[in-house]
Amino acid sequence: MQFIAQILQLRASHKVIDLVSDLLSELKNEKHHVNIVFIILLFHKGFNFYASGKRMSDMKFAIITGGTRGIGRGISETLAASGEFGGLLLTYNTNREAAEAFRDTLLANHKDDTNELQVELVGGDLTNEKSRDKIFECADSKFCDHDLTVVVHNAGQYVGITAENEDGIQEGTKIFGDGSLLREDGSLDTTYFEYYQKLYSTAFIDICERSLVRMKKAHDRIKEEDADKKYRGSIIGISSPGCNTSFKITPGYDMPGSGKCVMEYSIRLYALRAAKYGINCNVIIPGITRSDAWGKIAEKRGATCDQFLAKMAGVIPMGEVIEATDIGDTVKFLAGSGGGRFMTGLSLRVDAGLHLK
Repeated sequence: MQFIAQILQLRASHKVIDLVSDLLSELKNEKHHVNIVFIILLFHKGFNFYASGKRMSDMKFAIITGGTRGIGRGISETLAASGEFGGLLLTYNTNREAAEAFRDTLLANHKDDTNELQVELVGGDLTNEKSRDKIFECADSKFCDHDLTVVVHNAGQYVGITAENEDGIQEGTKIFGDGSLLREDGSLDTTYFEYYQKLYSTAFIDICERSLVRMKKAHDRIKEEDADKKYRGSIIGISSPGCNTSFKITPGYDMPGSGKCVMEYSIRLYALRAAKYGINCNVIIPGITRSDAWGKIAEKRGATCDQFLAKMAGVIPMGEVIEATDIGDTVKFLAGSGGGRFMTGLSLRVDAGLHLK
């Protein structure tokens, strides 16, 4: 029983190498009868990390909403390629087949003997609280041996154009001040407004709040194990041009933009309160980025995605369209061990100078 207690104590502190060494010694001397099934379960991951030279306490995972397509796909690819994450939890809306194909691609490209990459998928419209519940149920069950260190809320849509939604809202333009928000009887129709508030405000705040609980626990555990070791975490929202007073407004983007305004304001308050735990909080504002969303918009205008983006490049000061992995590089910089970790409470324009126009 004393040996079992030592095993559990070492396991709790993630000292895998010491644990393996002690176990082999005990088995060799045959001093104790040890249940083999128990050993296999106990060391299932420990032996893998021992062989790869990694400690379990060093394993991190990231949550990326909308992480299988568009900008989210680029972020997922960048974090997977970094080799710094043992797990990625990616959400998708409705296209399960595409999500699974992307997961398989990530694993084929980045999982090997030195990178124990695990990718989990959670589907559902994030305006629905039950879909958000599934994110954290998955996080707690599939990544119980990992620390949550990065959370990116990228999921979004242009209603009726880029994706389907559970509310059944169809394509339509609703803007402030032209009467389009009024019904025929003169009453206010907030259907579109409320949907975007749920997606960019409520969902973002819910995901931040629940993530912070888990990130703070990781911070406290690491400090308890080693007072000199620092926990590093990062919360990032993906916004759009025109959603704060530093940008000129984007006419026509009234409904989604109003939701992202809340994201950009709240991120500064999260940054202030999460700083003492080693967590930075920022918003990234991508410019014109090659993605599924722009492809859908191009189709509506009778052009291919490449044709549309080539035309748009003409209005960008640097003359280049941004790739989704460029946004992934920015996420990696903010969440890394370099100077990016000291950037917090900011709305960062990654747009090749578009905001200067």
